[in-house]
Amino acid sequence: MLFLRSVDKKGLREKLKVNEERISRLDNLLITAVNNNVFPGAAVGFSQWTGRGYERWTKHYGYSQLVPVKKTLKKTDFFDLASFTKPLVTVLILLSLFEKKRVYFDTTLGEFFSFCPGDKYKITLKELMSHCSGLPAHREYFNELLNFPEKERKKILLNKILEEKLDTDPGTIHCYSDLGFMLLGFIIEKITGEGLDTLAEKIIYTPLKLQKDLFFAGINKKKGMGYVSTEKCLWAREMLCGKVHDDNCRVIGGVAGHAGLFGTLQGVILLCEQLLNQWQERGQHPAYANSLLRLILTRVEGSTWTMGFDTPSQQGSSSGIFFSKGSVGHLGFTGTSFWIDPVKECIAVLLTNRVHPNRDNEKIRQFRPLFHDTLMKGIKKRV
Repeated sequence: MLFLRSVDKKGLREKLKVNEERISRLDNLLITAVNNNVFPGAAVGFSQWTGRGYERWTKHYGYSQLVPVKKTLKKTDFFDLASFTKPLVTVLILLSLFEKKRVYFDTTLGEFFSFCPGDKYKITLKELMSHCSGLPAHREYFNELLNFPEKERKKILLNKILEEKLDTDPGTIHCYSDLGFMLLGFIIEKITGEGLDTLAEKIIYTPLKLQKDLFFAGINKKKGMGYVSTEKCLWAREMLCGKVHDDNCRVIGGVAGHAGLFGTLQGVILLCEQLLNQWQERGQHPAYANSLLRLILTRVEGSTWTMGFDTPSQQGSSSGIFFSKGSVGHLGFTGTSFWIDPVKECIAVLLTNRVHPNRDNEKIRQFRPLFHDTLMKGIKKRV
Protein backbone atom coordinates (compact mmCIF):
# COMPACT_ATOMS: atom_id res chain seq x y z
CA MET A 1 0.00 0.00 0.00
CA LEU A 2 1.51 3.29 -1.13
CA PHE A 3 1.05 6.03 1.42
CA LEU A 4 2.22 9.43 0.15
CA ARG A 5 2.34 12.67 2.12
CA SER A 6 5.01 14.66 0.23
CA VAL A 7 6.12 16.52 3.34
CA ASP A 8 9.30 18.57 3.42
CA LYS A 9 11.05 17.38 6.61
CA LYS A 10 11.89 20.96 7.51
CA GLY A 11 8.23 21.92 7.38
CA LEU A 12 6.32 23.97 4.85
CA ARG A 13 8.65 25.73 2.46
CA GLU A 14 8.38 29.48 2.62
CA LYS A 15 9.10 30.12 -1.06
CA LEU A 16 7.04 28.88 -3.96
CA LYS A 17 8.09 29.22 -7.58
CA VAL A 18 5.46 31.80 -8.42
CA ASN A 19 6.53 35.17 -9.72
CA GLU A 20 7.50 37.91 -7.31
CA GLU A 21 4.79 40.19 -8.69
CA ARG A 22 2.06 37.73 -7.59
CA ILE A 23 3.54 37.46 -4.08
CA SER A 24 3.81 41.24 -3.87
CA ARG A 25 0.13 41.62 -4.85
CA LEU A 26 -0.88 39.06 -2.22
CA ASP A 27 1.19 40.81 0.43
CA ASN A 28 -0.40 44.15 -0.36
CA LEU A 29 -3.87 42.61 -0.41
CA LEU A 30 -3.49 40.87 2.98
CA ILE A 31 -1.79 43.81 4.69
CA THR A 32 -4.50 46.16 3.42
CA ALA A 33 -7.19 43.74 4.60
CA VAL A 34 -5.74 43.67 8.13
CA ASN A 35 -5.45 47.48 8.15
CA ASN A 36 -9.05 47.82 6.93
CA ASN A 37 -10.36 45.45 9.61
CA VAL A 38 -11.50 42.73 7.23
CA PHE A 39 -10.08 40.43 9.91
CA PRO A 40 -7.50 40.83 12.68
CA GLY A 41 -5.22 38.13 11.27
CA ALA A 42 -4.83 35.61 8.48
CA ALA A 43 -2.77 32.55 7.60
CA VAL A 44 -2.59 31.88 3.86
CA GLY A 45 -1.12 29.00 1.93
CA PHE A 46 -0.78 27.74 -1.62
CA SER A 47 0.52 24.31 -2.62
CA GLN A 48 0.99 22.81 -6.08
CA TRP A 49 2.09 19.41 -7.34
CA THR A 50 5.22 19.65 -9.51
CA GLY A 51 5.49 16.05 -10.66
CA ARG A 52 7.95 15.14 -7.90
CA GLY A 53 6.34 16.66 -4.85
CA TYR A 54 4.57 19.75 -3.57
CA GLU A 55 5.93 23.28 -3.58
CA ARG A 56 4.30 25.51 -1.03
CA TRP A 57 4.07 29.16 -0.15
CA THR A 58 2.74 30.17 3.26
CA LYS A 59 2.57 33.39 5.23
CA HIS A 60 0.91 34.79 8.36
CA TYR A 61 -0.44 38.32 8.76
CA GLY A 62 -1.78 40.43 11.60
CA TYR A 63 -3.03 39.38 14.99
CA SER A 64 -4.44 36.31 16.69
CA GLN A 65 -6.26 38.58 19.15
CA LEU A 66 -7.09 42.26 19.52
CA VAL A 67 -8.99 42.30 22.83
CA PRO A 68 -8.53 42.16 25.72
CA VAL A 69 -4.81 42.04 24.78
CA LYS A 70 -3.33 42.40 21.28
CA LYS A 71 -1.33 39.32 20.21
CA THR A 72 0.66 38.82 17.01
CA LEU A 73 -0.37 35.78 14.94
CA LYS A 74 2.21 32.97 15.02
CA LYS A 75 2.86 30.14 12.57
CA THR A 76 2.06 27.60 15.27
CA ASP A 77 -1.29 29.12 16.29
CA PHE A 78 -4.44 27.00 15.99
CA PHE A 79 -7.55 28.32 14.26
CA ASP A 80 -11.13 27.35 14.96
CA LEU A 81 -11.82 25.69 11.60
CA ALA A 82 -15.62 25.72 12.11
CA SER A 83 -17.42 23.91 9.26
CA PHE A 84 -14.21 22.31 7.98
CA THR A 85 -15.38 19.71 10.51
CA LYS A 86 -18.02 18.54 8.04
CA PRO A 87 -15.74 17.42 5.17
CA LEU A 88 -12.49 16.88 7.07
CA VAL A 89 -13.90 14.91 10.00
CA THR A 90 -17.47 13.69 9.62
CA VAL A 91 -17.28 12.76 5.93
CA LEU A 92 -13.87 11.07 6.20
CA ILE A 93 -14.97 9.00 9.20
CA LEU A 94 -18.10 8.01 7.27
CA LEU A 95 -15.88 6.84 4.41
CA SER A 96 -14.10 4.51 6.82
CA LEU A 97 -17.50 3.10 7.86
CA PHE A 98 -18.59 2.71 4.23
CA GLU A 99 -15.32 0.90 3.55
CA LYS A 100 -16.09 -1.61 6.31
CA LYS A 101 -19.71 -1.88 5.09
CA ARG A 102 -21.02 -0.88 8.48
CA VAL A 103 -23.33 1.60 6.75
CA TYR A 104 -24.24 2.48 3.17
CA PHE A 105 -25.13 5.66 1.31
CA ASP A 106 -28.79 4.62 1.24
CA THR A 107 -28.97 3.71 4.94
CA THR A 108 -31.85 5.71 6.46
CA LEU A 109 -32.37 7.65 9.68
CA GLY A 110 -35.11 5.23 10.69
CA GLU A 111 -32.56 2.41 10.83
CA PHE A 112 -30.69 4.24 13.59
CA PHE A 113 -33.40 5.88 15.64
CA SER A 114 -36.59 3.95 16.40
CA PHE A 115 -38.25 7.17 17.58
CA CYS A 116 -37.58 8.91 14.24
CA PRO A 117 -40.75 10.66 12.97
CA GLY A 118 -42.30 9.38 9.74
CA ASP A 119 -41.37 12.44 7.66
CA LYS A 120 -37.68 11.80 8.36
CA TYR A 121 -37.67 8.00 8.58
CA LYS A 122 -36.45 7.49 4.99
CA ILE A 123 -33.89 10.32 4.85
CA THR A 124 -30.63 8.70 3.70
CA LEU A 125 -27.02 9.31 4.66
CA LYS A 126 -26.38 10.51 1.11
CA GLU A 127 -29.13 13.13 1.46
CA LEU A 128 -27.70 14.31 4.78
CA MET A 129 -24.16 14.47 3.36
CA SER A 130 -25.22 16.39 0.24
CA HIS A 131 -27.49 18.86 2.06
CA CYS A 132 -30.78 17.75 0.56
CA SER A 133 -32.49 16.19 3.58
CA GLY A 134 -35.04 19.00 3.82
CA LEU A 135 -33.83 20.00 7.29
CA PRO A 136 -33.47 23.72 8.15
CA ALA A 137 -30.05 25.35 7.80
CA HIS A 138 -29.60 26.38 11.45
CA ARG A 139 -31.32 26.64 14.80
CA GLU A 140 -30.06 28.23 18.03
CA TYR A 141 -30.69 25.24 20.24
CA PHE A 142 -28.07 26.30 22.78
CA ASN A 143 -30.36 28.82 24.47
CA GLU A 144 -32.68 26.05 25.66
CA LEU A 145 -29.97 23.41 26.18
CA LEU A 146 -28.25 25.62 28.75
CA ASN A 147 -31.17 24.88 31.08
CA PHE A 148 -30.19 21.19 31.27
CA PRO A 149 -27.20 19.34 32.76
CA GLU A 150 -24.44 18.92 30.16
CA LYS A 151 -24.65 15.12 30.20
CA GLU A 152 -28.29 15.30 29.05
CA ARG A 153 -27.84 17.87 26.29
CA LYS A 154 -26.81 15.58 23.39
CA LYS A 155 -29.90 13.42 23.76
CA ILE A 156 -32.14 16.48 23.99
CA LEU A 157 -30.45 18.02 20.95
CA LEU A 158 -30.96 14.84 18.91
CA ASN A 159 -34.65 14.79 19.79
CA LYS A 160 -35.08 18.45 18.89
CA ILE A 161 -33.51 17.98 15.45
CA LEU A 162 -35.68 14.97 14.73
CA GLU A 163 -38.75 16.95 15.81
CA GLU A 164 -37.97 19.85 13.44
CA LYS A 165 -40.43 20.58 10.68
CA LEU A 166 -38.83 19.93 7.29
CA ASP A 167 -38.45 22.92 5.00
CA THR A 168 -38.76 20.75 1.87
CA ASP A 169 -39.36 17.12 0.97
CA PRO A 170 -36.17 15.02 1.33
CA GLY A 171 -34.16 14.68 -1.86
CA THR A 172 -35.76 17.61 -3.68
CA ILE A 173 -33.91 20.84 -2.78
CA HIS A 174 -30.25 21.28 -1.82
CA CYS A 175 -29.96 23.62 1.16
CA TYR A 176 -26.86 23.81 3.34
CA SER A 177 -27.74 22.46 6.78
CA ASP A 178 -25.81 22.29 10.05
CA LEU A 179 -28.61 20.11 11.41
CA GLY A 180 -27.98 17.36 8.87
CA PHE A 181 -24.33 17.10 9.89
CA MET A 182 -25.21 17.16 13.58
CA LEU A 183 -27.30 14.06 12.87
CA LEU A 184 -24.41 12.45 10.97
CA GLY A 185 -22.21 13.01 14.01
CA PHE A 186 -24.77 11.34 16.27
CA ILE A 187 -25.06 8.43 13.83
CA ILE A 188 -21.30 7.87 13.76
CA GLU A 189 -21.14 7.85 17.55
CA LYS A 190 -24.10 5.45 17.76
CA ILE A 191 -22.47 3.02 15.31
CA THR A 192 -18.98 3.10 16.82
CA GLY A 193 -19.64 3.84 20.49
CA GLU A 194 -16.83 6.43 20.34
CA GLY A 195 -16.67 10.20 20.12
CA LEU A 196 -15.87 12.02 16.89
CA ASP A 197 -12.75 13.51 18.45
CA THR A 198 -11.36 10.07 19.31
CA LEU A 199 -12.29 8.62 15.92
CA ALA A 200 -10.81 11.51 13.94
CA GLU A 201 -7.50 11.24 15.76
CA LYS A 202 -7.30 7.45 15.64
CA ILE A 203 -8.68 6.70 12.19
CA ILE A 204 -7.97 9.77 10.05
CA TYR A 205 -5.16 11.93 11.45
CA THR A 206 -2.72 9.65 13.27
CA PRO A 207 -1.98 7.52 10.16
CA LEU A 208 -0.99 10.80 8.45
CA LYS A 209 0.99 12.03 11.46
CA LEU A 210 -1.34 15.03 11.64
CA GLN A 211 -2.84 14.44 15.08
CA LYS A 212 -0.82 17.33 16.53
CA ASP A 213 -1.99 19.74 13.83
CA LEU A 214 -5.70 18.82 13.63
CA PHE A 215 -7.88 17.96 16.62
CA PHE A 216 -10.97 18.86 18.63
CA ALA A 217 -10.10 21.26 21.43
CA GLY A 218 -13.46 20.56 23.06
CA ILE A 219 -14.25 22.99 25.83
CA ASN A 220 -10.82 22.76 27.44
CA LYS A 221 -7.92 23.97 25.32
CA LYS A 222 -4.73 21.93 25.34
CA LYS A 223 -1.92 23.43 27.38
CA GLY A 224 1.20 24.78 25.74
CA MET A 225 -0.53 25.66 22.45
CA GLY A 226 -1.42 29.02 20.96
CA TYR A 227 -4.96 29.67 19.76
CA VAL A 228 -6.59 32.33 17.63
CA SER A 229 -9.38 34.17 19.46
CA THR A 230 -12.88 34.38 18.02
CA GLU A 231 -15.75 35.98 19.93
CA LYS A 232 -17.04 36.59 23.44
CA CYS A 233 -19.20 33.71 24.69
CA LEU A 234 -22.82 34.78 25.04
CA TRP A 235 -23.34 32.98 28.33
CA ALA A 236 -19.90 32.55 29.94
CA ARG A 237 -18.98 36.19 29.21
CA GLU A 238 -15.42 35.26 28.23
CA MET A 239 -13.40 35.69 25.04
CA LEU A 240 -13.30 32.36 23.23
CA CYS A 241 -9.74 31.23 22.69
CA GLY A 242 -9.14 27.51 22.30
CA LYS A 243 -12.86 26.88 22.83
CA VAL A 244 -15.12 26.26 19.85
CA HIS A 245 -16.98 29.31 18.56
CA ASP A 246 -20.15 27.50 17.42
CA ASP A 247 -22.71 27.80 20.23
CA ASN A 248 -24.57 24.55 19.52
CA CYS A 249 -21.29 22.65 19.47
CA ARG A 250 -19.87 24.32 22.57
CA VAL A 251 -23.00 23.69 24.65
CA ILE A 252 -22.65 19.91 24.18
CA GLY A 253 -18.95 19.82 25.02
CA GLY A 254 -17.18 21.09 21.90
CA VAL A 255 -17.42 17.97 19.72
CA ALA A 256 -20.06 17.67 16.98
CA GLY A 257 -20.54 16.59 13.39
CA HIS A 258 -20.79 20.14 12.07
CA ALA A 259 -18.13 22.03 14.07
CA GLY A 260 -15.39 21.70 16.67
CA LEU A 261 -12.22 21.05 14.65
CA PHE A 262 -9.11 23.16 15.33
CA GLY A 263 -5.98 23.22 13.22
CA THR A 264 -2.87 24.98 12.00
CA LEU A 265 -2.31 26.20 8.46
CA GLN A 266 0.22 23.40 8.01
CA GLY A 267 -2.29 20.77 9.13
CA VAL A 268 -4.98 21.91 6.69
CA ILE A 269 -2.55 22.09 3.76
CA LEU A 270 -1.10 18.65 4.43
CA LEU A 271 -4.52 17.03 4.74
CA CYS A 272 -5.65 18.69 1.50
CA GLU A 273 -2.50 17.38 -0.20
CA GLN A 274 -3.37 13.89 1.02
CA LEU A 275 -6.85 14.21 -0.48
CA LEU A 276 -5.45 15.47 -3.78
CA ASN A 277 -2.91 12.61 -3.86
CA GLN A 278 -5.68 10.06 -3.43
CA TRP A 279 -7.86 11.84 -5.96
CA GLN A 280 -5.01 11.51 -8.50
CA GLU A 281 -4.08 7.93 -7.46
CA ARG A 282 -0.69 8.96 -6.08
CA GLY A 283 -1.39 7.61 -2.62
CA GLN A 284 -3.86 5.93 -0.31
CA HIS A 285 -5.29 6.21 3.17
CA PRO A 286 -5.48 3.03 5.24
CA ALA A 287 -9.05 3.81 6.37
CA TYR A 288 -10.86 4.04 3.02
CA ALA A 289 -10.41 3.40 -0.70
CA ASN A 290 -9.60 6.11 -3.24
CA SER A 291 -12.69 5.10 -5.22
CA LEU A 292 -14.89 6.05 -2.27
CA LEU A 293 -13.17 9.41 -1.95
CA ARG A 294 -13.57 10.17 -5.64
CA LEU A 295 -17.25 9.28 -5.38
CA ILE A 296 -17.92 11.78 -2.63
CA LEU A 297 -15.86 14.45 -4.45
CA THR A 298 -18.23 14.24 -7.44
CA ARG A 299 -20.88 16.93 -7.66
CA VAL A 300 -24.39 15.68 -6.92
CA GLU A 301 -26.76 16.17 -9.84
CA GLY A 302 -28.77 19.36 -9.61
CA SER A 303 -26.55 20.85 -6.91
CA THR A 304 -23.31 22.76 -6.34
CA TRP A 305 -22.53 20.28 -3.56
CA THR A 306 -20.81 16.92 -3.50
CA MET A 307 -21.43 14.58 -0.57
CA GLY A 308 -19.76 16.88 1.93
CA PHE A 309 -17.77 19.40 -0.15
CA ASP A 310 -18.74 22.60 -1.91
CA THR A 311 -17.87 23.30 -5.56
CA PRO A 312 -17.45 26.61 -7.43
CA SER A 313 -20.79 28.06 -8.48
CA GLN A 314 -21.11 29.62 -11.92
CA GLN A 315 -21.63 33.11 -10.54
CA GLY A 316 -20.54 34.81 -7.34
CA SER A 317 -18.44 31.94 -5.97
CA SER A 318 -16.25 32.72 -2.97
CA SER A 319 -13.52 30.81 -4.84
CA GLY A 320 -13.40 33.47 -7.56
CA ILE A 321 -13.30 32.68 -11.27
CA PHE A 322 -10.03 30.82 -11.83
CA PHE A 323 -10.56 27.47 -10.09
CA SER A 324 -11.37 24.60 -12.43
CA LYS A 325 -14.96 23.41 -12.61
CA GLY A 326 -14.20 20.15 -10.80
CA SER A 327 -12.61 21.84 -7.77
CA VAL A 328 -13.91 21.18 -4.26
CA GLY A 329 -13.64 23.10 -1.02
CA HIS A 330 -15.47 24.43 1.99
CA LEU A 331 -15.97 27.61 4.02
CA GLY A 332 -15.99 28.09 7.77
CA PHE A 333 -18.12 30.66 9.63
CA THR A 334 -15.09 31.89 11.61
CA GLY A 335 -13.50 33.11 8.36
CA THR A 336 -11.80 30.03 6.94
CA SER A 337 -11.74 28.37 3.52
CA PHE A 338 -9.89 25.78 1.48
CA TRP A 339 -10.08 24.85 -2.20
CA ILE A 340 -8.56 21.90 -4.04
CA ASP A 341 -8.19 22.04 -7.84
CA PRO A 342 -7.66 18.59 -9.44
CA VAL A 343 -6.91 20.01 -12.90
CA LYS A 344 -4.27 22.56 -11.91
CA GLU A 345 -3.30 20.22 -9.04
CA CYS A 346 -3.14 23.00 -6.49
CA ILE A 347 -4.56 23.92 -3.11
CA ALA A 348 -5.44 27.33 -1.63
CA VAL A 349 -6.06 27.79 2.10
CA LEU A 350 -7.22 30.97 3.85
CA LEU A 351 -7.60 30.93 7.64
CA THR A 352 -8.79 34.07 9.44
CA ASN A 353 -10.48 35.12 12.67
CA ARG A 354 -12.95 37.49 11.04
CA VAL A 355 -15.46 36.91 13.91
CA HIS A 356 -13.07 38.55 16.40
CA PRO A 357 -14.07 40.54 18.32
CA ASN A 358 -17.61 39.93 17.00
CA ARG A 359 -19.40 38.18 14.13
CA ASP A 360 -21.00 41.33 12.73
CA ASN A 361 -17.95 41.90 10.51
CA GLU A 362 -18.83 40.42 7.10
CA LYS A 363 -16.21 42.14 4.96
CA ILE A 364 -14.72 38.73 4.17
CA ARG A 365 -17.58 38.10 1.73
CA GLN A 366 -16.01 40.55 -0.70
CA PHE A 367 -12.45 39.62 0.25
CA ARG A 368 -12.57 35.87 -0.43
CA PRO A 369 -13.12 35.99 -4.22
CA LEU A 370 -10.63 38.86 -4.54
CA PHE A 371 -8.01 36.85 -2.65
CA HIS A 372 -8.56 33.72 -4.72
CA ASP A 373 -8.48 35.62 -8.00
CA THR A 374 -5.24 37.38 -7.01
CA LEU A 375 -3.71 34.05 -6.09
CA MET A 376 -5.01 31.88 -8.93
CA LYS A 377 -4.91 34.13 -12.02
CA GLY A 378 -2.43 32.63 -14.47
CA ILE A 379 -1.81 29.46 -12.43
CA LYS A 380 -1.44 26.43 -14.70
CA LYS A 381 -0.72 22.77 -14.17
CA ARG A 382 3.00 22.25 -13.57
CA VAL A 383 3.35 18.85 -15.28
